[in-house]
Amino acid sequence: MQSVEQRFTTNNENYRANRQIEVRGLMVHSVGVPQPDPLVFVRNFNVPRPNGRQVGVHGFMGENGILYQTLPWTHRAWHCGSGANGSGNDTHIGIEITEPNTIRYTQGAQFTDNNPARTLEFVQTTYKHAVKHFAALCRQFDLDPLADGVVISHAEGHRRGIASNHGDIDHIWTRNGITMNKFRQDIAAELKSGGRDPQKPPIFNEPEEAPVRTVALDILGEVQEIRGFIKSGETWVRLTDFSAALGLAASWDGDRRLPVIKNAGDGEAPPCYDETPLYAVSEAEQTQADADLRLLKVITHWEARGEDEKGQILVVNVIKNRLAARNFPNTLHDVVFASGAFTPTTRADFNEAQPNARTISAVHRALNGEDFSQGATFFHSISVLEREAAAGRTVWHERAVNEGRLVRLFDHGNHRFYKEP
Repeated sequence: MQSVEQRFTTNNENYRANRQIEVRGLMVHSVGVPQPDPLVFVRNFNVPRPNGRQVGVHGFMGENGILYQTLPWTHRAWHCGSGANGSGNDTHIGIEITEPNTIRYTQGAQFTDNNPARTLEFVQTTYKHAVKHFAALCRQFDLDPLADGVVISHAEGHRRGIASNHGDIDHIWTRNGITMNKFRQDIAAELKSGGRDPQKPPIFNEPEEAPVRTVALDILGEVQEIRGFIKSGETWVRLTDFSAALGLAASWDGDRRLPVIKNAGDGEAPPCYDETPLYAVSEAEQTQADADLRLLKVITHWEARGEDEKGQILVVNVIKNRLAARNFPNTLHDVVFASGAFTPTTRADFNEAQPNARTISAVHRALNGEDFSQGATFFHSISVLEREAAAGRTVWHERAVNEGRLVRLFDHGNHRFYKEP
């Protein structure tokens, strides 16, 4: 399975509209400018109105194969406009594919190609990734890519009367020997080749599917953490692990192709998954992932244990924003333990924290994409700000605001949030 990385554009008016659709198809677009980096578009779309327009899309992908998901899949995006027969926004997921910097547009969908060999390489590479991503979405939403109107381009959407008059993605694919019919056929072939032995249950064994390898669940009133991951807003766990948390045992019935759950001790049962590890990661990688998750819970506990769950999510948001920013360290450990960054790290009992259920839930919600931060990379205790002000002193954050080096965003609970301009 291909890698999907959630980068929800929470500041976009489209995201905030929060209208839902029943997914009936997929529409492929290209970005219409010679910019190969999908993250450029992710950043540009994370504003209320990108380039002054009310637009939104479910994701961007480029040559590296990662699909950067910018909206939940069932969220109604503003990706194709409308036509005489309605709008594909009401029925189709919209994915944008970037374009190589070897082309230059002259008029409309017409362009010159300064390096046809490199353009062909880029188009073929992104095409192969698109086939796998669209196959995964067809599988997820039980779509037949060969059925009429299910997998279409923006240009085809216009001809069907459900999209605005654009030529993508046909204009660049056909020039490089690719047709939409071939795309649909290759998606169908990918779906067919992805079948597994019915005697074996499905497995998930790619690390990209598991950015969070432990999930928090409220099981009969008790918050427990078990192995699993969060993907596209859904929580996935091994049935065996979940059953064990309930005091049950799970197995796989290969003849009937379904899982069986019994009371623990009701005879020997074959495992509910084959011997392939759930996550194909090294022991060192797993150890680091576990340590990072623990560190997030500990720092959130110390910085926001008196805050509500949203306030705790905001602390994790700030840390994630620092990880994504160029002027901060690029590992979680270095961000948290940077000199002067988070005061609780100097506590002798820092690592002895016992985060409660609310903190555990907040960390997992933030890792799953909930973000209220508006891009904040700093926060400060309001009670300390007021105490210092009463003593005639101004803390660094407020001085930085006065000097134009920080922007004051909002207050929540006992924290005031800031970001760099």
